[in-house]
Amino acid sequence: MLIIASLLLLPQLVQAQKLEQIVADAKKEGEVTLVASASTFGGKKGFAELEALFAKRFGFKGKLNLVGGPSFPQVAARIITEQKAGTKSSTDLYLGSDGTYVTMHQEKALHRVNWSGTFPWVSKAMEIFPQESVLVYDSFHGIIYNSNAIPKDKAPKSYDDLIDPALSPTWAGKMAIPAYIHWLIRVSPMWGKEKVLSFARKLAPLIGGRLRQGEEERIVSGEFPIMASTGGPLEAMWKWQAKGAPLIGLPGSSPASCSYYQLGVPINSVHPNMAKLFVAFMTTREAQSVLEKLDYRSSHLVDGTLMAKYVKDNKVKMQDPKELNEVFQKEDTGLEEELTRILLK
Repeated sequence: MLIIASLLLLPQLVQAQKLEQIVADAKKEGEVTLVASASTFGGKKGFAELEALFAKRFGFKGKLNLVGGPSFPQVAARIITEQKAGTKSSTDLYLGSDGTYVTMHQEKALHRVNWSGTFPWVSKAMEIFPQESVLVYDSFHGIIYNSNAIPKDKAPKSYDDLIDPALSPTWAGKMAIPAYIHWLIRVSPMWGKEKVLSFARKLAPLIGGRLRQGEEERIVSGEFPIMASTGGPLEAMWKWQAKGAPLIGLPGSSPASCSYYQLGVPINSVHPNMAKLFVAFMTTREAQSVLEKLDYRSSHLVDGTLMAKYVKDNKVKMQDPKELNEVFQKEDTGLEEELTRILLK
């Protein structure tokens, strides 16, 4: 009975950890591993910079390991499988976005940590799933276009403008769309199912091809004058404009549809204290500066970042992450199938 009582109290004990104790325990662990894309947080170059900044902030040199791995859903599935098998996790941290974090939450796969209560620089708003995940960066879904190909007076300011009869002749038959429909699933709670379907039907005749995220060069080159939606339109704009390219990016909807990229600690993490420190560290201004420099990514909730400045200067209203979580918890397969039929077949 005492063992059972102790196990039941474990989450509360974890939540009650003091920052000083986490640092002391992390120092004993000495390292932490993240399995994710090999380019995450700027890849090996970014991790080397983060490691130096981590040591400066916490007063000890810990090894930050990035191991190239599969997609967010595949890593999540691996963590859950390992937990059910009673084995240690192959990654000390989990990086994912809205849909995969819904799965991790449902499976109770993450350490519960009083993030905002333990780390003074972490705000409650950063805890997308309270006590489970912390926002590390966010990325709009929106439009990119070539400002040499589309004059300013014809340029769209939102998804609605893409089907405006006064503007759409500029890109009719030449507009690229993504090879997936989830950008419209994301706006469905704001627009409603009927508006989403009506929009898709009006958009379909304007399509000239499909592009994947990361193929912005085909907009820059003028092959396509515009892409209806992509993940990270602002990051693409900042990256290409730094090279002198005429690429404009903007949110597609208001509130701005977003992907919220989060970090959490699997309950079977080998180095849980180093992992907790790393999660909190990634919300500091110095860690965010590495993401900005190498990835053009940052969190709108960290003062002074590129994303925070853009949101403030443009008075952008952000989509409520709880709304997105509900979308992914209640999948509408009928809507997905109809959108696929209209736009991708």
